[in-house]
Amino acid sequence: MPMLPEQIWRRRLDSEYAEMEKSGERFEVNAERTRYLVSVRGVGLYRNGESVMRRDAHSVQIDLLREYPYAGGIDVTWLTPIFHPNIHEKDGKVCIQLINNWAEGQTILSVVKALKQLLEHPNTKDPLNKEAAVYFDAHPDALNGGALPVKSGPRIVNV
Repeated sequence: MPMLPEQIWRRRLDSEYAEMEKSGERFEVNAERTRYLVSVRGVGLYRNGESVMRRDAHSVQIDLLREYPYAGGIDVTWLTPIFHPNIHEKDGKVCIQLINNWAEGQTILSVVKALKQLLEHPNTKDPLNKEAAVYFDAHPDALNGGALPVKSGPRIVNV
């Protein structure tokens, strides 16, 4: 994989940090400016036992690898439990078009904006979590305040 020379890469990291500072987004960053913990606001779903619940505050980790800003140089992990077609429920890995079709001119801020879009508009046609895709297709108003059905087991009747 290609890499920027160290000095240019460090300047890029500083530039990314400055853009995030100006954006008004809530985040923390490590001293090296390679790991961001970002607060993402927006309605999402998560599982609580057999129930599906709403949550509007989420934490996401964005890691900038040494190959950044080239393709494959960014890793995005959803830290808050979530039930979403494009986010792996077990490890939080995120599948968004922006990362899959990465271009060097994109920034951490563009990733944060894309994550908000993804949260609001799940893609059920190309899911990482097929069960969530089926759920969202069956309950299209789940993010818009519609009733959240509870999974139910078989009904037992006396014969």
